[in-house]
Amino acid sequence: MIKLKDALNEARDQWQVKDIIVMQKAHERVLRATAALQKAVHNLEKVSKKNRNKPNGIVFNSEANDMSRNFERAIDPNGRYWKNWEEYRKAGEAAFPDNWKTTRK
Repeated sequence: MIKLKDALNEARDQWQVKDIIVMQKAHERVLRATAALQKAVHNLEKVSKKNRNKPNGIVFNSEANDMSRNFERAIDPNGRYWKNWEEYRKAGEAAFPDNWKTTRK
């Protein structure tokens, strides 16, 4: 049976630094995109709330509130999204300690 440390060392030999950097950058882009989406959803909710008294405004306000609420549920700090985020980061740091340098959430 292969040990985890041996598996990590073996994997390191099969990857090129450029591949690791591409994975790391994609991982970081996910964080930036998530933050941008969160900001956009909150701005949409704010604008919709501001205009809720205009004709049909209540419909937009209701939908924007639902989007915001569902987005928050989807990225709950204790939810699977962030758990997977952390596991991906930890795997990258464990497998490629010399080349994986991510920021923490």
